[in-house]
Amino acid sequence: MKKTVFSLIVALLSFGNACAAPKFKGLNNNHGKTTIKVEIPASDRDESNGLSIDNVQLYNNGEILTAKKVNAIWGENSIIILEFKKLTEFEDCTLSFTVNGKPVNIDIQKLMNQ
Repeated sequence: MKKTVFSLIVALLSFGNACAAPKFKGLNNNHGKTTIKVEIPASDRDESNGLSIDNVQLYNNGEILTAKKVNAIWGENSIIILEFKKLTEFEDCTLSFTVNGKPVNIDIQKLMNQ
């Protein structure tokens, strides 16, 4: 089952990389929380230049965490700042959310190990 889910996530990531897609910008564990930054390209905005981020979840070591806080820094490309409870270990860590109703999956574990 885990291999099937992992294969699905890899396939979704491969598809997402073919076009402009949200990009992982960093992760830190400062101030008693885990903070993840993601850059959303301007091309992902809707026809009214809007951006809706929903269903933010972090999967880590079999645990599903919902974002405690979601902030944005607006610009040409937007930076989305996601806050979760502080994690001390990262294993099989992936981030999922929707941007204007379109699903996004980012393999945080892979990007941290590069």
